[in-house]
Amino acid sequence: MKNSYLILVLIITLFFTACEEQIFPIDDGSPPLLVVEGVIEGGEMPTPPVVLLTRSLRFTPDGSQLSIDDLFVHDALVTVSDGEQEVTLEEICWDDLTEDQQKLVSENFGSRFDSVSINLCVYTDISQSILGEIGKTYTLNIEADEQELSAVTTIPPHVPIDSFYFQNRSGDNSPEYFDLIAKISDVESRPDFYRYFTSTNGEFFDAPLASVTDDLLFDGIEFEFPLTEGEIFTDPPPSPQDYGFFFVGDTITLKWCNLDEPHFGFWSTLEFNFFNQGPFGSYTRIDTNVEGGLGVWGGYSVSYYTGVVE
Repeated sequence: MKNSYLILVLIITLFFTACEEQIFPIDDGSPPLLVVEGVIEGGEMPTPPVVLLTRSLRFTPDGSQLSIDDLFVHDALVTVSDGEQEVTLEEICWDDLTEDQQKLVSENFGSRFDSVSINLCVYTDISQSILGEIGKTYTLNIEADEQELSAVTTIPPHVPIDSFYFQNRSGDNSPEYFDLIAKISDVESRPDFYRYFTSTNGEFFDAPLASVTDDLLFDGIEFEFPLTEGEIFTDPPPSPQDYGFFFVGDTITLKWCNLDEPHFGFWSTLEFNFFNQGPFGSYTRIDTNVEGGLGVWGGYSVSYYTGVVE
C-alpha cells in the first residue's frame, strides 16, 4: 500500500475455535465524508497548491465497496490563502494535463496515476499566483457536497543535507547493493520533522514505506543515517532481497523535506498503521488536520540532491 490519497476503514475478521464469523459495518445512512490530500511546496522548486478531493467509501451489505466512480468530487469551491491573497483553485483532469503536469501531480502525491486507467481530477492554481514559500502559512477552504472543510499548514524552516554518499553492502547481499548515507546538522531546541523521497534515473519521486521521522533522538546534533530507496512499482515487482537498495550505475535524486507537526502526524500515524497490520494488530486512528473532513493539507520545504551510485 502506498502512502496515498485514500484513508479507508480496516476490517479485521476474527477466528475463534474453528468458526469464522463475517462482520460487516452497519450503514447508518450518513453521507460520506470528504477526504483531502493537498500539498504545497517551498524551497528550491516552489509549487502551487494541488488538492485531491475524494469521498470516503461505504460498504454494501455483501461487503463490497461502492464503485470507484463515486469517489471523486467535482465542481467544488476550493480556495487557498497565504494571508496576503486568496486564489480559487481550478479543477483539471488527468486526460487534459500535459506530460509535465502529469509528472508534477504524480510526484506531489507519490502515485503513478497513469497506471490506474482513471481520469483523475485535482484542483490547482493554474496561474501560479500562489507558490509555496518557506515560513508562510496557507489556509485551505473547501465547499462541496453541502459540506465545508478547512485546514491550515505552514511551510517550516528547512534543514538541508550536509553531505551524502553511497555505501556498499558487500557481504550482506552482493557487491551491487548500496545504501544511501546522509548527514544533517539538526537545529537545537527546535522540533523538526522530516520526510524524504527518491527518484532513480529521472523517474517519479517515490516515498519509502517509512518516510517520516522527527528529531527526538538527535535534536541539535550532527546525525548520520541510512536512507532506503523509495517504494517503486514495477512489473514484475522487485524481489524482496532487492527492496530498498540502490544499484551501481543508477543516478539517484533525493528529495529532502521538512514539514510541520500536524502534517507529520498524518504520515506518521498512516505509516504506523501500515506496519501494525495483521491478525494481532490494533487499529490506529489516522491523524488529520482537516476540520470537517479527513486527510491532510500539508506544506513542505524542499531541497534536492543528485548522485551516481559507484
